[in-house]
Amino acid sequence: MAGFRPFLIYALLALLFASFMGAGIAVAPPPLRATNSADAFDANAAHARLVRVLGDETPHPVDSAAQDAVRERLLIEIRALGYTPDLRDEFACRPNLGRPQIDCARVRNIIFQAGPQDGPAVLAAAHYDSVPAAPGAADDGLGTSVLLEIARLVRDQPLERRIIFLISDGEEPGLLGAHAFASDPLMQSVEALVNVEARGTRGPAVFFETNQPNADAVAAFAGAPHGIANSVMAAVYALLPNSTDVSALTRDDLDIVNLALLDGLEDYHTPQDSLASLDPASLQHAGDIALHTVRAFASSADRGDAADHVYTDIAARLFVSAPQLFAQIALGVALLIAAAVFWRGGREGRWLALAAPPLALILAGVLAAGAGFALSLLRPGEAYAFAHPEPTRAWCILIALVAALLALMLARASRAPALAEASAMLWFTLLGFATSFLLGGITILYALPAVAYALGCLVALVWKPGQAIGAAIAASVALIVWAPALYLTELGLGFEYPFATAALYAIVTLTWFGLFARANAGAAWRIPAAITGVAALVAIGAAYLAPSSSAARPLPLNVSYFVDADANSAHVIAGTAERALPPGFEGFTAQLLLPGDTSETWMAPAAVHPAPTPRLTEITLTEAGDERTLNARIAANGAARIILRIPRAAQALRASLNGVAVAFTAPGESDDFATIICNGRSCDGAHLDLTFAAAGNLEGILIAGQTPGFTSPESIALIARRPADRTAIQQGDAAFVVSTVRP
Repeated sequence: MAGFRPFLIYALLALLFASFMGAGIAVAPPPLRATNSADAFDANAAHARLVRVLGDETPHPVDSAAQDAVRERLLIEIRALGYTPDLRDEFACRPNLGRPQIDCARVRNIIFQAGPQDGPAVLAAAHYDSVPAAPGAADDGLGTSVLLEIARLVRDQPLERRIIFLISDGEEPGLLGAHAFASDPLMQSVEALVNVEARGTRGPAVFFETNQPNADAVAAFAGAPHGIANSVMAAVYALLPNSTDVSALTRDDLDIVNLALLDGLEDYHTPQDSLASLDPASLQHAGDIALHTVRAFASSADRGDAADHVYTDIAARLFVSAPQLFAQIALGVALLIAAAVFWRGGREGRWLALAAPPLALILAGVLAAGAGFALSLLRPGEAYAFAHPEPTRAWCILIALVAALLALMLARASRAPALAEASAMLWFTLLGFATSFLLGGITILYALPAVAYALGCLVALVWKPGQAIGAAIAASVALIVWAPALYLTELGLGFEYPFATAALYAIVTLTWFGLFARANAGAAWRIPAAITGVAALVAIGAAYLAPSSSAARPLPLNVSYFVDADANSAHVIAGTAERALPPGFEGFTAQLLLPGDTSETWMAPAAVHPAPTPRLTEITLTEAGDERTLNARIAANGAARIILRIPRAAQALRASLNGVAVAFTAPGESDDFATIICNGRSCDGAHLDLTFAAAGNLEGILIAGQTPGFTSPESIALIARRPADRTAIQQGDAAFVVSTVRP
């Protein structure tokens, strides 16, 4: 053992590095089952239905002919399961709560029920529209197929609460179907909601959003097979501007479990969101969890538990939860114990030991920020970690390890390993306790290791090795709980802020300070620090050399034909000028596309060809008191998406489209325009009433038409030259024609 001791520090570093790098293995969905019990989710059957529903996989945006065909095939599948679906057909408009924008479309929601005919209900929801560029096999064909298989399994089961299945329309342009259903009388009976979504095509289904208080939702999810969740994801998601149908359906008394795939972001809203890309194991995982949760909700009455819980899975094998207040109290007690243990550790080297953990965190953040800044200078405008995230993950981890080793070296930790250990656990617990008041969901990730250490310290009062054993258990628990959580964070947020990523890895390494100090007792720190530092530099070099895109992970690049109808001029546009164009795209310059734009677009001159050009017709202006109203009718003239862009100076107050009245959200400081977007065929001929403050200046209102799939000879040539590592996304390759509205 003595001969092995000099290498023990390297073994620990390698273990940490490998665990962080391979954390995705712990949360990978189980393999596809060859056979299923009679009451189990059958992914093969669900996939077969999805194949039939999607047909030739033509994208099917809201209120399109392709969506009509998908809907008819979907209704056939529902009827074949023994249900009589109800079709809710209405024109819906929804205000964007984050900016002055109103989205509208004609939506056809599909609704059917299982269980009791009335009374309290559980809502199982997914959407069946896609964006114009994508077949929508995962987003949200996965959710739709999961709901159909659940419907098959629960049809004849005795249920305490009925299950309402909502397969909504118009989610992609603005949660419009869900917004319409939110005011449906059926929604008033809903007490719990399970929503199934996808932001990728593979990987685990993750419970990423819930309500507050969440005790009932957490109880329903608990016990889900291979369940993956932690409350910090839900807490962070609540701070982000992202949204699903849940955002339109939520209310204070609704229990919510929102599930989604997160891996395979490169396929999201692109032609690669196809049946070929959708992992059947991911479909099975989403189905298993959704089925379990829906059954748990529907098999009993509402529990009415008003507690707020923190929770986490442990390597997708166990699920633990506790009331947040209880976890905070436990963390507070652990903090007091950690402080006492540190203070009793002796005076010699105390303050150096106390300084080491925050120094490690600061070093990790600063070094990672420097590395990220250098890469951004060397590769400006490139998402260098997009196609190959592994090198960036590696250097973030290695920088965290280097920072830990340097801090331990400066603190001379080898002389007093127990003191270094106590200081690190004190800081770890203090960070957790302080953060718990800002981001309550994170409490559980700190509490589990901190309590393990505190218990070990209490055991040490009667058995001296207890502290070291407790610290080792705390380090193991921290790694098992945090490593998968950090991997899921990477899937959700990427590496936009590498300093934060490295700092999070460094927080976990704090729990390993004692093990490091004992492993390196009597040896110099500079050698493992230097070796780890060189490894970090190699990883940074690999990140620099790795291509930012590949055929497997293409970057977005739409090629669109843009016409300024007022100037009778045309251009081919190729996305934001912040990202370099691929070879073969010559003649482009960075320009502002529309008046008032703040970022430039790649533009190349083109000939003017006939293209769908919407107009406002039958325009009249009326004035009443301190308001003016513009009345008009939309002539889409073949455009699939109509956009009205109204300068802030016009002081737009509200709009009514096809009789649906909506007020604009008050503009923020950066909102220079109010926008109305109408999607689909029903926009043609729609009646518009647009109300302004009487003092508003109505000059500069623009109307634009976007027509996915419409091309010009120039754009066709460029699309043919678009390399395999670039892909259409969202609206896809389209025509975009703009003109000025003249009241």
